[in-house]
Amino acid sequence: MTEKLDGKQFTVLVIMNTLGASIIFIPSIATNYGKENGWITLIFSTILGVFIILLYNQIIKKLNGKEFFSTIDILFGKWLGAIIIMLLTCYIFINTFANLWAISDFISLQILMGTPFEVISLIIALTVLIAIRYGIEVIGRTAQLFFPFTMLCALLLTLLVIKDADFSNITPIFQLNKSATIVGTLPIVSVTFLELVILLAITDNVNNIQSARKGFLVGGFTSGLILLVITLACITVLGVQGTANYAYPIYALGQRISIFDFVERVEIIVAFIWFFTIFIKLCVSFYVFTNGISHLLKLKNYKTLSVPLALFIFLASILSVPNTFASFAFINGAYIVLSVTAGLILPLIILGVLLIKKRVF
Repeated sequence: MTEKLDGKQFTVLVIMNTLGASIIFIPSIATNYGKENGWITLIFSTILGVFIILLYNQIIKKLNGKEFFSTIDILFGKWLGAIIIMLLTCYIFINTFANLWAISDFISLQILMGTPFEVISLIIALTVLIAIRYGIEVIGRTAQLFFPFTMLCALLLTLLVIKDADFSNITPIFQLNKSATIVGTLPIVSVTFLELVILLAITDNVNNIQSARKGFLVGGFTSGLILLVITLACITVLGVQGTANYAYPIYALGQRISIFDFVERVEIIVAFIWFFTIFIKLCVSFYVFTNGISHLLKLKNYKTLSVPLALFIFLASILSVPNTFASFAFINGAYIVLSVTAGLILPLIILGVLLIKKRVF
């Protein structure tokens, strides 16, 4: 029986995947580039992200409910199709172990100090493994279940710190650092909207093509709006230097919450938001990764390789990223090239061939 997602579930998956790890890193990245204009960088990024999603929606329209990897084989032939799928799966692999490292590093440094990083990473990897073996439909339902709580925490975080906001921190508006403000859209789009190419592989599970296209657009725009509000809150409360210097500025924002000097240090709200967004992102990425590898190896069931691939992802997460500074250097350098290649160039090629061979479909 084919697993199915409805339009609302797919929209939630788009939001969760866009926020993912970016919700905790983006304010710092945007402010490092645009300084007081960091929030404007998010506006430009969201606009660019909408155009990227429109590209993906055209691919969904041409796919017409067909399976993504199988369609690539039909379009490009056995060998060239395999190369393209391999490139995409390599990108998804990097994305998956990098996100696993990010959440494990955060927990080991900020919450469970003293707990070995490897133990945390292994527990999360095993949890994701269990989740994907239940299938994408269960992942979609889980995301839909926890989505309201995640958004409520984000809303509370913003409302509880607004009294400390100093809007002079965002002035002068777009008078200085103009070029850096625009250039900052590249790393932001790379870790948000370009990563949505991964979701193209599950659009055949959405019960209505139009719902998938609408979900992509609504989910992407909503995510951009959430990141904009959070970045604006970080800059106005923490200041430009504070936001730029903190590795996890949104977590520092949560530490500022104080209600009548009685309810304080409720930054666990931030952790709650990130746990669910990045967990769902990990589940979807790993699900697509296992499906891609299974397709390349002509296996009928993706679950066959799920256990060894989960261990492979775990090993990559503990061996490939030495520290937080290396991760930021990667995001602002090589990862931009990887994301543009996998999230923009390859989809443009696929859409171009789909248009040329439209008779086949």
